[in-house]
Amino acid sequence: MDLKAAKAELREKSRPYQTYSYYLIIPIFIILVFLLSLVGYNKGTFGTIVFVFVIFAHVWASKLDLVRKRKHVAPILMYVTQGLGVVLMVLLVTEVSAGGTGNIALGLSSLILLPIEIIAIVFFFISANDIKKAYPTMKEDAKAARIEYQELRRSK
Repeated sequence: MDLKAAKAELREKSRPYQTYSYYLIIPIFIILVFLLSLVGYNKGTFGTIVFVFVIFAHVWASKLDLVRKRKHVAPILMYVTQGLGVVLMVLLVTEVSAGGTGNIALGLSSLILLPIEIIAIVFFFISANDIKKAYPTMKEDAKAARIEYQELRRSK
């Protein structure tokens, strides 16, 4: 086996385990971002990082053929949350520039976005469980492919 084929096999065999890891870590990050926002930290940077992870996880999950289609639900809910967040921020800016306090837009965003994020968290865990059922030996397969690739790379 040549190095290029071994690298492609490594990517293919490690994809389920990477996706599974992301589908477990993303909900934890979402909860962490929410808790940090409760104590007063700016969640903008953390929210952007979580959104980037969601995009990576969604792209990788779309390449997993053995997993059900509901693997797309959680990332799509996060995309909807981000889109609605932008719309609600425009409403907030409009309300504040018109002389208001912005409480209506903030309350509306809490009533809409928080339940969607909670549903997304649940679907991330459900999808992670689906990945685990579809690829029961994913960790061992990824480890074996990595060892094979490293041995081949060292021998050249």
